[in-house]
Amino acid sequence: MDEMWMDIKCETEKLLMKYYVLEGYMGGSIFHYTSATALENLVRDRTLRVTKSDFLNDKTEYMYAIGLINEVFSRNKYKVKKEVFTEINREFKHYLARSFIFSASLNSDSVNLWSNYSDYEGYNIGLNLQEIFNRMWNREIYVAGNKTLKDGTIKKYFIERKDQHKSIMMSAGKVIYDRGEQETIISDIFIFLEQIIKIYDSHIKKDKDMDKAMLDDLDQNFNRAFKSAIQILISKIQLFKNPIFKQDEEYRIIFDVNSRLDVKKFRQLNGVFIPYIEVVFDTEDNAKGLPINSITIGPKNNIDIAEKGLKQFLRNQGYKLAKKDNLEDSNKLFVRQSAVPLRY
Repeated sequence: MDEMWMDIKCETEKLLMKYYVLEGYMGGSIFHYTSATALENLVRDRTLRVTKSDFLNDKTEYMYAIGLINEVFSRNKYKVKKEVFTEINREFKHYLARSFIFSASLNSDSVNLWSNYSDYEGYNIGLNLQEIFNRMWNREIYVAGNKTLKDGTIKKYFIERKDQHKSIMMSAGKVIYDRGEQETIISDIFIFLEQIIKIYDSHIKKDKDMDKAMLDDLDQNFNRAFKSAIQILISKIQLFKNPIFKQDEEYRIIFDVNSRLDVKKFRQLNGVFIPYIEVVFDTEDNAKGLPINSITIGPKNNIDIAEKGLKQFLRNQGYKLAKKDNLEDSNKLFVRQSAVPLRY
């Protein structure tokens, strides 16, 4: 039994090491394109409005991911029962019910995003990723509840480090547009499931006389590995998007919120009620504000006083401004004009 446990554990560890590498998505800057009003509220309140995942712009994401999984499975004819799809479908729907996504981009000056989110006249906010994670680990980020406590403060739900699904978890990553990479991830999961099924079956045949306790232990180890694989797949496909959107270079910060928590709020947009949560950067040093290292003014906003007014507003909110472009200086932020040339 120990041999079986080690075989399954070894395969599981290899899968985890391949797909749960933190390096590469926790450093650098991401850029959030928005309007002047949203920028003002975000900076003044030190709060991100994070939208429910199934209310984002691309309403076909779920169908795209599930369709691709079915296609890869059918093409390769893996020795995995079709009931696996039921489990994947169920887990993905649970994810959609719980998750809220803050969308940004790795592109600091995108013509496409200026057009989509601000009609070329808004702003984009450069956020320091490492500082966001540092504050999460230091319990300086919370989701604002809807209830007011006896002392007059709002109920706070802090981001947890361990995935116990009792409160709120935070994860992040670059959106994956490359179809080949997407298919490889799906194939890796199915190959892993084939391997642990083979290990399971071989031990059943080898130890035909195992007692109930041993059989229960075997089932427990198998189910643990199976669930780990499904969770890895869900964590990756929540970053899958159709390649036609690749020009967005999207980066996501995802909040997995226990549905029993009273944190969901609503805003109206084009006649639709959009659910969201308020993610607040809580710090005793109010002057520190959000982990912003740059703000870029949209290419159409060429009014001379636009930059001047923005800088005065930021200083008023306690931000220190840099005199030159320096994304590495997390203690100061710089304001710049978009370099996108427009003829109109």
